[in-house]
Amino acid sequence: MRSKRFLIYLLIAAPASSQDKTIEIRSADELHGQVINGEEVRELKGNVHFIQRSAEGSPVRVWCDRALRYMKQNKIDLFGHVRIVRDSIVITAPEGSYFGNTRWAEMRRKVHLVRGSTVLTALRGEHYIDEKRSNFFGNVVMVDSSSTLYAQEVFYDEASQRSIAVIDVRVVDAAQGTTVYGDSLVYYETRRFTDVLRHPKLIQFDSTDANTIDTTVVVSKRMEIYQDSARKFIAIDSVLMTRGELSARCGKGVFLPDNNRIQLSKQPYIWQEGQQISGDSIQIVLEKRALRSVFVRGHAMLLSRADSARRDRFNQLSGRQLTMYFSEGKIQRVDVERNATSLYYLYDDAKPNGLNKSSGDRIFIEFTSGNVERTKVVGGVQGQYLPERMIRRRERDFNLDGFKWMASRPRRHGLDLKEELYD
Repeated sequence: MRSKRFLIYLLIAAPASSQDKTIEIRSADELHGQVINGEEVRELKGNVHFIQRSAEGSPVRVWCDRALRYMKQNKIDLFGHVRIVRDSIVITAPEGSYFGNTRWAEMRRKVHLVRGSTVLTALRGEHYIDEKRSNFFGNVVMVDSSSTLYAQEVFYDEASQRSIAVIDVRVVDAAQGTTVYGDSLVYYETRRFTDVLRHPKLIQFDSTDANTIDTTVVVSKRMEIYQDSARKFIAIDSVLMTRGELSARCGKGVFLPDNNRIQLSKQPYIWQEGQQISGDSIQIVLEKRALRSVFVRGHAMLLSRADSARRDRFNQLSGRQLTMYFSEGKIQRVDVERNATSLYYLYDDAKPNGLNKSSGDRIFIEFTSGNVERTKVVGGVQGQYLPERMIRRRERDFNLDGFKWMASRPRRHGLDLKEELYD
């Protein structure tokens, strides 16, 4: 049968049941019949439109320019401006296939999906009607209101509103200058929560002024990203971080870019200008994205080398709480509270001259150009001087309780992190 510019309707008297695999042809400009390999095939041309109902009864609507309908297989090959609409999902592609018996569609080349504010593109896609799930392959890009996801494969489940992305995964928030890389991730849409499961890396580019760009790099074994009321990145297990001259390692790191806070716990250590800081927990405060203060709670300790030629000599400061204040990246003041103790080595014209140990309820130290300008001990003050002859070659015997000097720290090579010896 051949005709020009006519409309074909195949009307079904009653709605299809959940087991009905019927495909209802709603329109086409031309219809041609033929037999291919013993199977009846109908070719539809121009304004092709058909519909099939899912197992739960909702309609799936398909449009294209040309279609080949294989009657025995209940399959339709689709060509030209292919569009599939189901509920709030719209999928388009230059070509594809629709399988009526199993109710799923395969889309090929330049696949484009729109669902609410989310837009996805890929080289190939699969949409399973009854299961309400979709798979996408090859150069997948998914854009929503706050970020862009790149991956080679993305699997989306509508029931749980969960997306799984694998292979060359990265999530970019251009407005905030952050990019998260990983081998794979799971995104929970309703919770706006992303779980980066393997080899995550967070990179944030911060411009403190027109001439300075500070780059924060964080790696860990796992990373969680929250994008609800306030953005939050949680790095878990074997965490390494660098930011300008500041570097850190810990078991858990919480990064709050909107609040200019970094919280480290589980044996945290940070390094800044040759100083090592440790404690039960550490909070780093940024102001205009520049280092403003470091607050250490529980077993707080600040260490720095006293003499590069005498490798066992460290100036030491400890207490239950320690706060460091910075300006333009330089340390300005240190405030140590509760069981505050300081130990520092003395020199006379660069010649070693023993050490001084003092303690009190509180110790204040002020710095100028990175050097100690003034020290003040308040409450229950005790002091002790040990001459050089008593401490020479016995420096380790006088270290404060909790002393631990880490021989390596994270260093950045490009945008990769490694731990290197630095003493």
